[in-house]
Amino acid sequence: MTEPVRFETREIYPQESGRGMVAEAAPFVARVERLMIRVRSAKLKDQGQMIDNLQAWIDRAMTGGIDVLRDGEQIIATLSENVGEMIHARTMLRRVVSPMVGLSVLAGSLAAVTVTVAGLDALFLSTPLEIVFAAVIFGIAGSAFSVLLRTVTMQLEYTDKVALLMVGLARPLVGGMLALAVFALFGAGVISLPLVSDQETTTRIAFLAGKGGTGIFAGQLALFAFAFGGGILESFITPRFSRGVTRVADRLSSATE
Repeated sequence: MTEPVRFETREIYPQESGRGMVAEAAPFVARVERLMIRVRSAKLKDQGQMIDNLQAWIDRAMTGGIDVLRDGEQIIATLSENVGEMIHARTMLRRVVSPMVGLSVLAGSLAAVTVTVAGLDALFLSTPLEIVFAAVIFGIAGSAFSVLLRTVTMQLEYTDKVALLMVGLARPLVGGMLALAVFALFGAGVISLPLVSDQETTTRIAFLAGKGGTGIFAGQLALFAFAFGGGILESFITPRFSRGVTRVADRLSSATE
């Protein structure tokens, strides 16, 4: 007589599908939230519709309305492109006007300081102050040139009006400080070129003399050209320095957690 087949019964508990779905959607949601922050930071007048659209994608991901593992990357790429195009179109005017306002304020301040310095016979480290200030002005001009190039070609990544204003106001000042460093390196002899070193016997540039003037030495003009180049170098140094500081801060934050 055969024994009856016994089936083992076990109680089946529902899997925590909701928690698993949330875990899968978390990276997707985080990237969409960063896009929402980017839209809010741009401070657009009609940003509400785009934010609502991004929130709808978050809701779909959280409820399983989309397969984030399969389609998440493509959706994020499309959303990023749409957000970028919208911000680019809505902030075009401010990305031209705000840096120009900053540059105008800086130019007006420099004009006032130039008039003041020209009337003084002060020395800076045994050097006429007006020569030192001229080197700084050339550095500011070099950095302002870089700012203008980025402005007219729409390469500035900032969208906030205050940030754009500071681009035109503060970054050229950094270029001026770099020019002052170039001036100091030549003055200390760390960098030495015959044309720059000889500031007395080299040919004067006659067309810069004006009425009753003697003109500027060619060596001085060469030094100002290097100062201008130092100002242009600011556009290369500042972004990389900023990224380096950010990486160091992230590492310190991770080490202290």
